[in-house]
Amino acid sequence: MKANSQIQISSNTLEALRITVNGALQNRLGRQNFRLRIRPKPFQKYRENRMLAFAGADRVQSGMRNSFGRSTGVCARIRAGQIILEVGAHLRNLPLVRDRLRIASMKISSSCQIVILKYKTPELLKKSGLPLYDDKKRREIPLYELEFAKT
Repeated sequence: MKANSQIQISSNTLEALRITVNGALQNRLGRQNFRLRIRPKPFQKYRENRMLAFAGADRVQSGMRNSFGRSTGVCARIRAGQIILEVGAHLRNLPLVRDRLRIASMKISSSCQIVILKYKTPELLKKSGLPLYDDKKRREIPLYELEFAKT
């Protein structure tokens, strides 16, 4: 699954993605029959300027003037086209994996693309990198042109 636009994903969202995909695949496929990897690492702190919300608060605070805020969590910065989540599984389990990735993509504020690749051995899966590129034209292969790419 890769992002279509540049976004920031909080650590809570990355954990929600992991739970959405991992829970269903463990129950239906078993622990040893799939490989799940979440690529981005959250290291960027984000801050929030909390406003007071009670009667007379307008006299107490100065709004966003000189605001810096407190650190409220960490997030990962995602570029457009960067891989967020990858799952390695057998081809017979493809409908289940595709459905779980579709549900996980709804938890992200950006639209996502699910790319399917076919590999002969798990070692090739570990070495692979997305997105796929056409070696003759040096352009990215869109999803509707790609069903299975053999390597």
